Amino acid sequence: MDIWKKLHAVEQNFFAIEQQLQSTARALPDPIFVIDEFGKYLDVIGGKERSLYHSGKFLKGKHLHDVLPENLADTFMQTISAAIADNSLKTIEYQLNPDDITGSPPDNFKKNQWFEGRIYPIKDRADEVHSVIWLSINITETKKLEDRLKELSEKDILTGAYNRRHFMQIFDQAFSIAKRYKTKLSVLHIDIDNFKEINEAYRRDGGDAVLKRLVIFCEDNLRQSDLFARYGGEEFIVMLQNTPSLGAAIIAERIRADIEQMSVTYGKYTIQFTISIGISSVLDSDSNSAAVLSRAGSALYLAKKKGRNRIEIS
Repeated sequence: MDIWKKLHAVEQNFFAIEQQLQSTARALPDPIFVIDEFGKYLDVIGGKERSLYHSGKFLKGKHLHDVLPENLADTFMQTISAAIADNSLKTIEYQLNPDDITGSPPDNFKKNQWFEGRIYPIKDRADEVHSVIWLSINITETKKLEDRLKELSEKDILTGAYNRRHFMQIFDQAFSIAKRYKTKLSVLHIDIDNFKEINEAYRRDGGDAVLKRLVIFCEDNLRQSDLFARYGGEEFIVMLQNTPSLGAAIIAERIRADIEQMSVTYGKYTIQFTISIGISSVLDSDSNSAAVLSRAGSALYLAKKKGRNRIEIS
């Protein structure tokens, strides 16, 4: 075989490999965007998984700021510039709604999707970097799982209220802020009266119905800035920010009075119950958050001792 035949064979082999690579790239489920240093879409490859991506072909020839919200386009440009300047891989997570993309064709693409962008700088024939490959991977389901796992770590499984661990983390921070800036911070320690007797009379499911009803009521009637949590068993705790003891007492009495008039339907039964509440506030002498919670617990004990269905301030 002479040299020309060898060169022709090499050329044909190279052409076949190039065609195969292009076909493979076009069939990729995740889209690849080729974007230059000025934010212009040079090409759009792949993205065949229509359950996760809309067609991005319309983007070719347009600039990031032509199609994306300004803040997101600015972030994308910063990431691209950093990848080119460092000649290194960059990654970014971002949320995208197809309604925010100017010129996006109408389709059934799901709203508010999360993506991970992997940005690779690419060299041209002069061995210089003036563009990047942007691989976009839909991570929405992963984000949903992360959110669900976080929720499970923060919330009580039975009632859906925040759990004690989450409350303590937030309360410790709030306590530090209250001490530093001399702001008011109060706590309500709530306990369902005679809960053991409720469980005995209506069994555990009846008791669970009472717990859930209390949670729903408190979450509906407390302020958005308040933090309500299940403290353990039939005990609950409320953090009231920017609230002095008198304000806390007014809130506590309203909750107590409303609960007294409330009833819970469980099967053929109508269950009525009451609560007792201990109140405490951050004092100048408090060195830690445990002191505030301890006083609230003491006030609750006093309310129980004095006959239940009442509030006490410590």
